[in-house]
Amino acid sequence: METDEIGAAASANGTVELEGCPITFTNPETRRCPFPAYHKLREEQPVYKDPVSGNYILTRYRDVRKAAMDTKVLSCKTGVIQTRASAISDQINKMFEEQGFLPMDTLVTNDPPEHRTYRTLVDKAFTRDKVQSLEPQIEKAVKEMIDGFIEKDEIDFFDEFAMRLPLAVFTEILGVTDRDLDKFKRWNDMSLETSNPALSPERELELVPAVIELQQYLAKNVERVRAAPDDSLLSTLVHAEVNGRTLNMRELISILWLLFLAGGETTANAIAGGMAILIERPELIDEIRSDPKKLDAFIEETLRIKTPATTMFRRATADLEIGGVHIPAGSLIETRYGAANLDPEIFPEPETVDLERENARSHLTFGSGIHLCIGNQLAREEMRASFRQLVERMHNFRTTRGEQSYSYTSTYVAYGLTELWMTFDKR
Repeated sequence: METDEIGAAASANGTVELEGCPITFTNPETRRCPFPAYHKLREEQPVYKDPVSGNYILTRYRDVRKAAMDTKVLSCKTGVIQTRASAISDQINKMFEEQGFLPMDTLVTNDPPEHRTYRTLVDKAFTRDKVQSLEPQIEKAVKEMIDGFIEKDEIDFFDEFAMRLPLAVFTEILGVTDRDLDKFKRWNDMSLETSNPALSPERELELVPAVIELQQYLAKNVERVRAAPDDSLLSTLVHAEVNGRTLNMRELISILWLLFLAGGETTANAIAGGMAILIERPELIDEIRSDPKKLDAFIEETLRIKTPATTMFRRATADLEIGGVHIPAGSLIETRYGAANLDPEIFPEPETVDLERENARSHLTFGSGIHLCIGNQLAREEMRASFRQLVERMHNFRTTRGEQSYSYTSTYVAYGLTELWMTFDKR
């Protein structure tokens, strides 16, 4: 056992304090700015038992990656995301069965061999050619959104661009003309909140109607492309076959709900995070404007430093040891990607944007192994199209409200801005 692992094992049941308070990720303020906690834990107790949730928090790159790759002892069926286990599960399940569709494990929350069936079907929709076919629509959406705010003296970049672009792209995936992005954002916010493991039963009940409303909207569009197939990704998914069968409605709704969450909030957080970097490091603008390779490097560094999906969950199916710490069967483990991506053992000077970083794409933002994010190429294309046009049409990005220019989410599984008040000069 290595020295640091001995230290971790010795203190596994203790707490680590930051500014005199025990670190817990159930604290919304810790989630809004998790980096001091990440650094403290990685140095002092990289396998940490959260004193409030009881979850085991992994913050080192090697531990997080190993856990993400483990499909034998660490199950993705955690009872936290989608198929949620709580004190009122029976009541909530009845609501879904009577008014919508009972959530089920398909992709992110599933294990082999069932996971492979769903992944194979979804991969048929998210081929490279299918993603590339969306590029003109993405470019068009970016242009129209910039046109909508370029004459303004001040904008909330998150609301006017970062959040709206991925939601607009999702409407392209569905092949719909309904572009009520405010409605989509409300569905997104309330659906994402359901993944908070510390959610109260009262709030859980309040969120269910919004999820059911989204389910019904998705079901209506599934029926539309079943009756009249088109060239949308949705139609491809609905009609895809594996072993002679297509997905039923409940399976489709489960998968589409995950795609909606993965492609909405996380991509928005990455785009807003990239703009925050350009405000802080304006010298990067000329580099990424003039060199497509530097633009790609900027995107990877943004994804690494501003990790939008900051944690995921695994359930231990047997006793195991991680980093010298004994973890009992049944325990919930958090793979903190946001911490792993800033591990100085893997990424020297981890908080510095380095457009020459050779291992930039080694970040864990999109997961690893069989659960590598299906939409990773789509997210990258949305970021590429966004920053290509933003730096071409504008420069001198700057905040307008001092420290109040930035507001951050307190969502449990995501990290990112909810407001970014700024201005710019037109080129």
